Amino acid sequence: MRVERRVRALEARYIKDPVVLYFADGSTAEICGHGDFLLRLVADTCSGGELKPEQAKQLDLVRRSVGAQEPGGARMIEVLRCFLEGPVETHDSTLVDASDS
Repeated sequence: MRVERRVRALEARYIKDPVVLYFADGSTAEICGHGDFLLRLVADTCSGGELKPEQAKQLDLVRRSVGAQEPGGARMIEVLRCFLEGPVETHDSTLVDASDS
């Protein structure tokens, strides 16, 4: 197989592999995009800029999800969820580092 065909096949697989999101009610949803769409979603969310409509829709699904299965065992959804949820506050208004618990 020529290198060009291998690259096209790899790109096609990379684009098609969806992220499966799991919700508390037992339902699932899939999000996918071209190339490094999750990395771009994390970066755009963290920068505080305006998201594209498709990114806003994906971010809303991630925010409502309770778990995810990503291609290749990646953990980008967990990174994004940590940013969205931020530090945990206790009843006495002190911040708690999640790694201390």
